[in-house]
Formats: sequence, C-alpha cells, structure tokens
Amino acid sequence: MIKTDRNILEFSREGILQVLRKINIKLEELKKNDEISAAEILEKDVISKYERLYTGLGNEIIEEEKDTEKLKNIEKYVLEILKDNGITEEYINDQIKLREKFKENSGAEVVKNLFEYELKQLKNLKYTLLDKVNEVLDKEEELSMELKNAIQEEEQMECIYKLQPVRAEYRELEEKILNVQKKIDKIEKKIASKWQYEMYGTVSKEEMLATFNKTIKK
Repeated sequence: MIKTDRNILEFSREGILQVLRKINIKLEELKKNDEISAAEILEKDVISKYERLYTGLGNEIIEEEKDTEKLKNIEKYVLEILKDNGITEEYINDQIKLREKFKENSGAEVVKNLFEYELKQLKNLKYTLLDKVNEVLDKEEELSMELKNAIQEEEQMECIYKLQPVRAEYRELEEKILNVQKKIDKIEKKIASKWQYEMYGTVSKEEMLATFNKTIKK
C-alpha cells in the first residue's frame, strides 16, 4: 500500500497515464482498420474522461495540511480503474521506477521533440501558403480592376477567363490552409495535453528512436 501523500499522487498519475497509453493503442488499431466512428467515440467518451482526470491529478498540490481523506479516495478510485483495465499495482510501481531511471533521457523527450518539429514544419507550410494567397489576391485585384475598366464585351470576356483560374487557385489554397490548420490544432493539443508524449517516459530514448527508425523503414 502506498504510504505518503506524494506517492499517492505519483502512483495515481502513473496509473491513469498507463490506462491512457493502453486505450491509445486501441485507438490507433481502430484508425488503422478504418473504424472511424468507433475511434471517434473512444476519443470523445473515454480518452477525454481520463485526460481530464490526468490533468486534474497534475494540478493537485501537496500542502503542509494535507487532505488525507481526499487522497485516499483518489487512490481507491485509481485502483478501481486499474483493475477494470487489467493493470496491476506492481506494474504501475515498476513503471514509476523506469520513469525515474530514464528521466530526461526517455522516449517522452523524443516524442515531444517530434511533435514540436512537426508543429514548426506545419506552421512554416501555413506561412508559405498564406504568402501564395496574398499573391493570388493581388492578381485577382488586378484582373478585377481590368474587368471594371473594360468597355468592349471581348475585353470583358477575356478578363473573366483570366479570373476563373485565379479564383480556383484561391479556393484550392484556402482548402489547403484549412487542412494544415487542423493538423496544427491537433499537434498543439497533443503537446498541451502532455500525456500523449509523457506516456513514453518509461522507455529509453534509444529504444524509442529504434522504434521510430524501424517504423520509417517499413
């Protein structure tokens, strides 16, 4: 049984983190099998619940006057969740030891750095697309002015023909920017939630890099 208040919180956080990791594996399997509806339900109704709990446990502060009863209830609740997910206390204690062993040299740092790199690349892409949008808008404005000043029908039709591909290009760029922004929002959420990279804190940096390299070669 856990003795100190700090250990209760540490155990509870690790417990919920390992539950999230287990559910995340299931989520990836559903996505891989194109079971989109099931994946969305799992994300919305299950993962979000444990994510809130994990965040809440991270916000718990141990003060001089501790609420022992509250901490015991937290421990009891987490133990029930672990049992429901087929995870033992011994396993969680082993994971805590591994997290302490690897610390800054863990897979969590690798994944976090990867997220941050992807985010930087996506933002650069977004800025590039926005620059192209400005160029297209300038071209559209120029052609619109020509159309406005055109008197003869032939000149007007010529301007209209020129405007069509420009406006089509704008719509295409707009769609690309929206898609990139969705990816940016998704990665920013992963970084903010913390658990999506902290769950790899119980494996070494070398092991995580080896896993990435193996995945890339497939």
